[in-house]
Amino acid sequence: MANILVPMQEGQDVAWLVNYLHKFHQRESVRVHLLSVQPRYTSLVRLFFSARDLDSFKDEDANLSLDPMRRALERTNIPYNCHVRTGDKATEIVKFAKELYCPQIIFGPTTGNWVVDLLFGTLTGRVESMIRLADCRCEVL
Repeated sequence: MANILVPMQEGQDVAWLVNYLHKFHQRESVRVHLLSVQPRYTSLVRLFFSARDLDSFKDEDANLSLDPMRRALERTNIPYNCHVRTGDKATEIVKFAKELYCPQIIFGPTTGNWVVDLLFGTLTGRVESMIRLADCRCEVL
């Protein structure tokens, strides 16, 4: 059974992802790992909120990002696991893919802001660069 990593990000085309995963699952058995990477809170934010509140905020944001994909995968009966990490998105995605030996990371098309992507690069591009540097055998789609 192949491990497929699907990092969740804003503006993802859930219908495209589910369609791709469904076709892949028909060819071979897969387990999809949905990953939500939440940013670390700054020390200034931590001054005003308790650790319990910050964990609650992180869990709530993670569930909001995971829910659409989770519901779609349940409708198609594709097995999946949900995971939440905290830190830099690209770094955590690469670390997670290496830990679970995921041969594929699937981002799919997004409706991102092309100006921001042009100036700062895309998450997909950052992950591809880090995978090359980490000498990890993983395909990024």
